[in-house]
Amino acid sequence: MGLPLMLALPPEQFRAILAHELGHLSGNHSHFSGWIYRQRETWYRILKGLQQSGHDLSLLIFQLFLIWYIPFFNAYSFVLARMDEYEADRCAVDLTGEQNIARALINFHVKSRFLERYFWSSFYKQSETEIEPPIMTYMDMRQALSQRLNQEITSAYLSEALTEKTNHADTHPCLTDRLKALGYIADTQQELAIFAPIEISAAQEFLGDTLEIFIDYFSLNWRENIATPWRQKYAEFQKLIATLKDLNYKSQKQQLTLKEAIQRAFLTLKIEGEEAVIPLLQEILHRDAYHASANYLLGEILLKKQDATGIEYIEKAIEQDSNIVIVGCQIICDFLKNQGKNKEAKSYQERAENYHKLILKAQQERSKLKRDDKFYSHNISDIEVNKLRQQLSHYPQIITAYLVQKNLQYFPEKPLYVIAVKRGFSFWEGSRIYESDNSKIVNSLFKENELSGNVFIFILNSNLNMEKKFKRIPNSMIYQKKGKK
Repeated sequence: MGLPLMLALPPEQFRAILAHELGHLSGNHSHFSGWIYRQRETWYRILKGLQQSGHDLSLLIFQLFLIWYIPFFNAYSFVLARMDEYEADRCAVDLTGEQNIARALINFHVKSRFLERYFWSSFYKQSETEIEPPIMTYMDMRQALSQRLNQEITSAYLSEALTEKTNHADTHPCLTDRLKALGYIADTQQELAIFAPIEISAAQEFLGDTLEIFIDYFSLNWRENIATPWRQKYAEFQKLIATLKDLNYKSQKQQLTLKEAIQRAFLTLKIEGEEAVIPLLQEILHRDAYHASANYLLGEILLKKQDATGIEYIEKAIEQDSNIVIVGCQIICDFLKNQGKNKEAKSYQERAENYHKLILKAQQERSKLKRDDKFYSHNISDIEVNKLRQQLSHYPQIITAYLVQKNLQYFPEKPLYVIAVKRGFSFWEGSRIYESDNSKIVNSLFKENELSGNVFIFILNSNLNMEKKFKRIPNSMIYQKKGKK
């Protein structure tokens, strides 16, 4: 509960938020619920400590335990955490009244969006033209939050907050569910009155004469922390301006390559804005009608301008690049919702959700090897294989290595390469040293990996049946240590 929140809310709404937070600490929450939170913190601290200690075997054992335990633990703690939010809201109602906590929640959701998307973004935008960061940032924040926010922006942020659904990634229920639990019915037009200018903010009420000291301190602290990255961003932006200038000059003398043309378009968008980039994107699509990036960018800009032809461009982009499916469907879905075409919007939402399910299945398929998996010869070039062979030769422990491809059901066009290495070890080496060394080898190979695709790397010693399967695949053995057979 920091200074921005105190600047954003009137005293009675801030009291409601404070009452909510105190509700988490009250005796109304069950002892078991408190225990659950302490356990969550304990496990994460142990994991963090092991990660920092360098005890790879202990970390591996603990991670295997957490793979089993965390889904079970989260299933209980997640439900309790969400119940606690509702209970803390009820505590706030008891102490400050239903209307104050309801309006505080609405104010919070809208003004947090305003700070993130408008206020801070406009400040960071200045780094493109100003070499030093502003001096009195929090004074400007105070002034911005005390005034009536732009009604169009406020209405959009409020509608967005009220249409959000509770998901499984956040212990906090969505705004609509919390208001419903309070028995408070929100009306978008009526709630806009909440955002009238604040005569006295919670910061003024509770901090009094010290408010100016806090504002000066926060502004100075922010400026000191941001100074170095701010100057770096300024320097980087000047380079982008110079690059765009060179590309524009070159385009007057000769036709740019397609790669140069798309670079020019992206730089124009960043420096000059959306209107300036539209003719450049149209020019690219005239040369290559199915260019994924150009189609996606033009489609996104047109949909922002409420031009439905943008859907066609997004669809073309999706055809060429499956990585665009989810974000592309979401952009079209949002556009159709704003147009009141909820049925069409729902079809795109379902399309995105179904594709997300396929991605999860693909990730699961690529996360492990099973006994009945099928493999076939890799299609890696000799140059890449020789490079990989050279990397393997730097590990004296590795005596043999195989490279194959796994037969995939989901997205087979995106290959999964399997690198299986067999290592030698001395019998006087303890199992702890052995396992720790295995982990280091695999992690190191992952970092060095340059294959164009997903890679699964594992130590073969404990799975000799898998080695027999690999040996039957043509050209699978890519490395054998000299003197070893």
